[in-house]
Amino acid sequence: MTIEIWLASSLGISVLANILLVWFSREQSQRLSYVSQNLGDLVEIVSNYKEHLRKVYSLEMFYGDETLKFLMEHTNAVVTILAEEYGDIINITDPLEIEVEDGPETEEEKQEQDVFYAGTRTSNP
Repeated sequence: MTIEIWLASSLGISVLANILLVWFSREQSQRLSYVSQNLGDLVEIVSNYKEHLRKVYSLEMFYGDETLKFLMEHTNAVVTILAEEYGDIINITDPLEIEVEDGPETEEEKQEQDVFYAGTRTSNP
């Protein structure tokens, strides 16, 4: 009788722990997805800023300005850091790309495929 009580209580604790872990996993994945999307937006905003700054720097009025030159270098460094350090997090929400080879891989499979291929049949009237 006592072993049944122990088994029932162990089962109850296990079920409760599994429910808790599933809830926790769901919450963490939602938070990570939110961070990934916002980080992607941040990279896009900084890239747009970089492009705008490049256009301003290339204007005849500001060309060669040291302050804008250093600002361009700093912006390039920020974009590089975001891409290198946080690139994996940004790509979390992107769907996976799986490469599939269409053709046969071995020589035997090629020969087997050629045997079964009858070609197009056309009738000559």
